[in-house]
Amino acid sequence: MVKKRHDPIDLEQANKRLQDWRKKYNTPEKVAAQYRKKILDWVVESMAFEGEPVSKARLKELLKKEGRLSRSTKNDRG
Repeated sequence: MVKKRHDPIDLEQANKRLQDWRKKYNTPEKVAAQYRKKILDWVVESMAFEGEPVSKARLKELLKKEGRLSRSTKNDRG
């Protein structure tokens, strides 16, 4: 297997992106809300990797049955 070569990191650009992110998500609540929006995507990817694919819609259905679907993921379509 051939390793993919990566371009050098532009530290100035990376630092600007980090500072912008910190301004946008400047409270623990905002960080947690962003995390909750992405977690179902991560579970879908993980399940596919494990050879047991599941759709985001199915996960939401299962969570809704259990009453565990958070407010931030209820509005997210998928």
